Amino acid sequence: MTDEPYDGVLDPGLRRLLLVVTGSAYAWSTPYWLELLRQHCPDLEVRVVLTRSAERFVTPQAIGARVGGAVSSDVWPDDESTARHVEWAEWAEVILVYPATLHFMARFALGLADSPALLAAQCTRAPVVLAPALPPGALEGAAVRRHWAALAARPNVVLVPPVAGRSLTTGREDAWVPPPLPEALRLLVEHRAAAAAAPEQPRPGAEFGTGLLRTSCHALPAGGHRWRREPGPLAPTPFRAAGGEMYRLLQGVGELGDARLALGTPDGPARRYDVRGEVSAAHLLLHQGPAAELAEPLRHLGRLLRAVHDLEPPAGTPTGTSRGLARLDDWLTGRAADPRAACAQGQVRRSLGEERWAQVRAWHTRTVTDTDTAVAHGAAGLGALVVGRDPSGVDLLTGEDVCLAPWYVDLGWVVGELVELQWQVGGDKGAWQSLTDALFEGYGRDLGPRWKELAALRILLHVHDIAAYLDDFDRGFDHYCDFLRFLIDL
Repeated sequence: MTDEPYDGVLDPGLRRLLLVVTGSAYAWSTPYWLELLRQHCPDLEVRVVLTRSAERFVTPQAIGARVGGAVSSDVWPDDESTARHVEWAEWAEVILVYPATLHFMARFALGLADSPALLAAQCTRAPVVLAPALPPGALEGAAVRRHWAALAARPNVVLVPPVAGRSLTTGREDAWVPPPLPEALRLLVEHRAAAAAAPEQPRPGAEFGTGLLRTSCHALPAGGHRWRREPGPLAPTPFRAAGGEMYRLLQGVGELGDARLALGTPDGPARRYDVRGEVSAAHLLLHQGPAAELAEPLRHLGRLLRAVHDLEPPAGTPTGTSRGLARLDDWLTGRAADPRAACAQGQVRRSLGEERWAQVRAWHTRTVTDTDTAVAHGAAGLGALVVGRDPSGVDLLTGEDVCLAPWYVDLGWVVGELVELQWQVGGDKGAWQSLTDALFEGYGRDLGPRWKELAALRILLHVHDIAAYLDDFDRGFDHYCDFLRFLIDL
């Protein structure tokens, strides 16, 4: 904070700003910044919340005179009929914490919500801008580094880097203080512009993914494309890489005409694949529907899965379900690690009713306890089936979740995705059935009456993964529940 007048105010284009002032000595500057905002941003309505410690450095009266209204204290009132944290979280277009003490920053990073302002900041979907004010030595400390990294990973948090400043205690230039408040608003404007410019749908050649899996695809100079898949930041377990004898066994599958098992190579926690195509079958089906030219890639997928299942497992191969079935087991049995996934489980269970819920639990138990197992892909799906420019040439990305499982799990997972896509995308039912028939033809057998069981389990896992790993999904699962009731009752 400088003693010189500041005139570089950028209108942030906001209508409603919630300003939270915490107990740093730099809180004394708040009236000055509010006066500046009033002069330069006349359409901006500002509500101010003072923490108790902030009131040691600035009075509510000094603030109220500049915002034209009452100033709120960051305490739980005894006589208020409304929940102020809900009102603040929904009212604010932006929450700006200026200055933010180390104590406030740490509580926010840890997910604590022991005051109305903290609870509003934890629950809002609006950007939360933090401008830390740190004492000497804090910036180099392990705690600040850890909390900074945690907050930087949140998509709606904007961190304002502090600048070197004079400590009011030591008198030396060894403290870290917020830059002028308009600079915090400038960073906010840049954050909003970047978010608005981000593509809504991932494009080939871009990086995309969820908290479970991150994927990138880039063209290679000599032709073809390099796919890189890595567990997302919320993935509960790393890839279960195929190594040693299992890897050599899978290499023996080689190419089956225009179809190839792409095993890839380790790349840190990720796996890297050099393949022919740049789009997955899932992408094509989602955006183009059940095109007839995709029947041959599905037929190839069936052949590749059959070749994997026909392999003789190496001696000593550990048993165990795929990572997907393990996530589903935790969710169905009430052990979900993610709170949103746990809430989704409750919603789905109530909507399906106990009889249907018991039915899907029985289907899942029968699947994971079946001892008649084979070498399995473990994560067979349309997103792992890469289609070349000539749709008949395909690569199946393999090696992230190879395990021993009943043969029908891989096949049923693909059928479940086709069933879900038909429901979501629509289109000619006969065309969708032709794709399923091509998959079965390539594999050499169908699933019989178990197709709906496996499809329901795959869709239930997708519900879990949407709730647990998609930050921006807030529509609930009523539409999924309607479809699952229909599917289970067939």
